[in-house]
Amino acid sequence: MVRISNMTCGYGGKPVLSEISLDIEEGTTMMLTGPNGAGKSTVLRVLAGVLAPTKGTVDYGWPGERDPRRLIGFLPDSSSMYRSLRVAEAKRIHQESFSVDCSPLPLLEKASISERAVISELSAGQRVLVQLALLLSTRPRLILLDEVLHSVDPYLRVLALEAIVSAMADSNPTVVTVNLNYREMVPLAERVVFLGWEGIVLNESVEALAENPQFKDMSSVPGLPGVLAGLMARVHQKRKGLR
Repeated sequence: MVRISNMTCGYGGKPVLSEISLDIEEGTTMMLTGPNGAGKSTVLRVLAGVLAPTKGTVDYGWPGERDPRRLIGFLPDSSSMYRSLRVAEAKRIHQESFSVDCSPLPLLEKASISERAVISELSAGQRVLVQLALLLSTRPRLILLDEVLHSVDPYLRVLALEAIVSAMADSNPTVVTVNLNYREMVPLAERVVFLGWEGIVLNESVEALAENPQFKDMSSVPGLPGVLAGLMARVHQKRKGLR
């Protein structure tokens, strides 16, 4: 289990999240959603080890692992690759850094992305797939995906989702995905955490949300997407009323 306890963090001395606590069961897929500016990406950055909390702790539940980042695959909301590299060069650096064999990369083959291609010449969606392919090659125990599929066209999006599903079936990683396009990730999610500006508004299993009568009439949109759309509207209306 990954456990966030009483975490406060932010940027430039200004907190974005205050006293947040969250348990993420091992092997589950959690969708983290909520309004812009609530701190969803900040949660992922802390989990990835690229942002240190000013207060509180993160326990990955991996005894004896001195550097948890070795077991984490993080795909941020913007490309983190050097764009002057060719795909083959990025692949070689990745192999040497993580001591993994990245050859071949089935996802790139399916997407017809040549290893001779310069990363700067790839589309935004293709760059996402390159990063995802490299990330999955390490077989991470914790996969963090930050709203990455919005820049990917429908065909490449299907390939990306298939690759994620395959990784889930192969090694049962814990997956946390930040997503505002509910329809794409709902089939994969087992748990939903809705983060508002004042903290966690909802933390429920998908099954519990579907069966809870108080959520069924929140939106004209059926199913879980409707529940989340209704929650989003309520959070915005509450904030508007406080102004």
